[in-house]
Amino acid sequence: MRPTPAETIAGVRTILRDVVEPAVDSEYARARLREIRAVLAQTDWDNAALRLRREVEGLRALLAEIRDWAEDDPERSSAFADLAGEVTGPAGPDQETFSALNDLRAAHAAALVEAADRLAGWTRSRPRDESARELRLRLIGHLAAGPPAR
Repeated sequence: MRPTPAETIAGVRTILRDVVEPAVDSEYARARLREIRAVLAQTDWDNAALRLRREVEGLRALLAEIRDWAEDDPERSSAFADLAGEVTGPAGPDQETFSALNDLRAAHAAALVEAADRLAGWTRSRPRDESARELRLRLIGHLAAGPPAR
C-alpha cells in the first residue's frame, strides 16, 4: 500500500529532525530546519489539490459574475470585455496537475485584482451604479479574506 502524501511528509519531517538536524553544526541552520518542519506540518497534504481546485472554482465563479454583470449593459460590456474572456468554464482535464491549477489560480486572482481596480474607477465615474459598487465590495471581501486555510 502506498503512503498518503501526509504520511510521506511526516516521514520527511522525521528524517529532517532525527538525521539531518543533529548533523548540522550551525544553530542558524538548525533553526531553519525547525521552521521548515513546522511549515510542512501546517499543510493538509492529502487534500491540498482538492482545496486548490475549490479555490480555483471560487475565483472562476467571481469572474463569471463579473462577466455576467458586464454583459448586462453594452457600455459595461465594452469596458470589461477583456476580463470577461478570463472565464471559459470549469477547470478541465488540462488543469489536472497541482502546478496547472496553481497557475490558473494565480491568473484568476490577478484578473480579480484588475477587476476590483477597474470597478473602483467605474464606480467613481458612475456613482449611481449600485450593482457595480456591490460587485466591487464582494470582490474586495473575497480578496481580503485570502486563500482558504490549509
